[in-house]
Amino acid sequence: MIWVKTDAGRGEMQSRALIKDRARRNLLLLIDGMKSEEMLLANLAGITAADFQELRKLDLIAPATGAVTVGNPARAVNADSARTTIPLPLPAGPLDYAQFTAALTKLISANLGLRGFTLTLAVEKAGTIEELRDVARRTIEQIRERKGEAVAAEARRTLYGA
Repeated sequence: MIWVKTDAGRGEMQSRALIKDRARRNLLLLIDGMKSEEMLLANLAGITAADFQELRKLDLIAPATGAVTVGNPARAVNADSARTTIPLPLPAGPLDYAQFTAALTKLISANLGLRGFTLTLAVEKAGTIEELRDVARRTIEQIRERKGEAVAAEARRTLYGA
């Protein structure tokens, strides 16, 4: 199963009102619509399948559109019931705030991996589109340094359109 943060989940990252447990907060932080539940369970200490269900009960995460449930069909959720989805493929042209946030998080994860952890934190902390654009500028610069101008140009097109 692949999970995405809901609007409430993104708000929780800033407010820290509901989730006090460090391992569960780390889990919420790392849920990006790309990593599977199985991947996260294998790579995060102190996390169980129950943690995902608890975040789901609090409406902090939802299944990604088109997510495939592996192993336990009882956990399958109709994708139409998910509140937050990551549109794939991204629409042509400029993105709105939610799309920009999702696309930026995906770019960081796909191109920088764990090296982009601080940028992922900055995306979660950003409260305005201007703050997101600053993180995007830093992200594109790091992508350019690590992967070259062609990959950076593609990242720029993803975020800002043609």
